Amino acid sequence: MSKVIPDPPLSSITTLGVVTFGDYGENEKPLFRVNAGMPIDQVLEHASTLLYYSKKLAMEAAMDVRGEQYAWAAHYLCEMGKAVVDDLTQAMTPAT
Repeated sequence: MSKVIPDPPLSSITTLGVVTFGDYGENEKPLFRVNAGMPIDQVLEHASTLLYYSKKLAMEAAMDVRGEQYAWAAHYLCEMGKAVVDDLTQAMTPAT
């Protein structure tokens, strides 16, 4: 049985820097962008951390009578984590 080797190798995949987030104003212009050239291992670790704390805050928001104070923080952490994962997904998807 042979080992499947991704093409390109995972270690060479980096963010593209094309995904934006933090839309604001009536025109919904993005305020932030994922930086290009970040290595996949570091990016996935960071996204995991963002989503972990988002999950913790969302649970606090759901369980605490004063939970509204946690809800927006959870929302923004989720948005950042999703942007990082989306940017990596685009980097890993073959161009057609």
